[in-house]
Parts: sequence; structure tokens; C-alpha cells
Amino acid sequence: GFDPVCYRSAERFFESFEAGKPELEATFAAAREFLEGYRSSPTPASKSPCAAATKAYATAVKDSPSAASEKALLAFVDEAVFTNDDGLDPVCGAAAEAYFSTYLTGAGEAAASEAAAVAYLEAVGASPDFDTESPCGQAAQAYIATF
Repeated sequence: GFDPVCYRSAERFFESFEAGKPELEATFAAAREFLEGYRSSPTPASKSPCAAATKAYATAVKDSPSAASEKALLAFVDEAVFTNDDGLDPVCGAAAEAYFSTYLTGAGEAAASEAAAVAYLEAVGASPDFDTESPCGQAAQAYIATF
């Protein structure tokens, strides 16, 4: 069905790309828009058409800046879809926002990954009920396993 958050995310991608941004920056701008909109959207991620599109896109990306980030993304999407997860975990939301915000400043992959790691650890510390088997926890495990 129609998902307004997914629609707005697609719009952001095309706006960024048409403005001359490289594909990766346009993708990150779209992902950031999705995260911002999803926080207030009642549509569960697993039922969103964006979940399947995200997995297909991430699988097809040839020039991913980070194999670890790609594995984390795929683990998150797989787990969210297979478990009918009902939304964006605040821990992963904080890490993703830190990553995209840092990367889009031009700081690069290493700085963005570091910002995401710090945000993740801070959010886990502030969330005593964080479930390491949640989609977010699975994504973190996939990311860490690449090192």
C-alpha cells in the first residue's frame, strides 16, 4: 500500500540527485528523510514498500562506502521484515542519524562510522531494556562481525 514516508523519501532522493548531488549523497539524504518521517509514522517498517526496496537497493549497490554498514543494513531489513517489527528502534535511529548527519557534512566514511558507533553506544547505555536480538541488535552484530 501507499506509504507517505516512503514517498517522501523517494522525493528527497530525486530532489538531491537533480540538484547535482552524487548518487550516494542523494541516497543518504533519502534515508535520512525516511528516518525522520518514520519516527512519527504509524506504518510499521516491515509492512512498508520501502523495506523491500531498501533491501534490493542495498544488495545492488556496487560502490558501498562500507561493507560493514551494508551488512548491518541488510541484517536490519531482513530481521525487521521477517519478524514483523513494528518500528524504528531508538538505538538504531540514533546511530543512523549520527551516521547520515556526519557523512552529509562531507566528513567521510570513517568519521560517519565513528559518529554512529558513539551514538549507538550512548543510546544502548541510555536504554537498559535494549534487546540484542531485535532488528537493531542483529544489525549491530552483523556490523561488528565484519571486524
